[in-house]
Amino acid sequence: MIVDLPPAPIAAKIKWSLRQPSQSVEGEFVSYRRVTILPEAARWSAEVEYPTMQGEQAIRPWRAAFALLRGRVNAFRLNAGEAAQEGVLVGAGTAPVVDGANQTGTTLRVRGFVGGSYLQAGDFVTVRERLYQVTAAFIFGSDGRGVIAIVPEIEARVPDAAPIEAVRPYGVMAMADDTTGWTVSPGRKYDIGFKCEEAF
Repeated sequence: MIVDLPPAPIAAKIKWSLRQPSQSVEGEFVSYRRVTILPEAARWSAEVEYPTMQGEQAIRPWRAAFALLRGRVNAFRLNAGEAAQEGVLVGAGTAPVVDGANQTGTTLRVRGFVGGSYLQAGDFVTVRERLYQVTAAFIFGSDGRGVIAIVPEIEARVPDAAPIEAVRPYGVMAMADDTTGWTVSPGRKYDIGFKCEEAF
């Protein structure tokens, strides 16, 4: 179940981290090191802090959302950026999607973008509810198709025409543990913050 977090206030601070586990083998008698990445184990995590909220009316929606999350059981969407990404254009009546099934690796064929729109290295895209970071700048052709470079590696089970969110990308997250809560100070001032990780 996806729980909608209250729209206000926006987070004061989000610390994003991407863990890309690997295995390393180092030669005992010769100088070499071999590292193998474990692509299926990659996962985003975040530490989120919100500005102080004043009064019961401000905190009630957050307490309700925390109750619905039930610790780590349910998930929520967390925007990867404070605002819409610049340069990404989506035409009326169209939506970017994956172009072809069974893709693997760190490139992804896509279609449905407006020609001339672009993604910069460091931007994000959400593909079938998973968050990916763009690693190379790309301008889409007149047909709206292209190949974008991303990390972590794309999941092989992503189907053709899977939706892509590139204007306001997000991660689907769950709490990092089963405890949620808030801090209250005199004057009905409330502070909340939490750690979460990608839920899939």
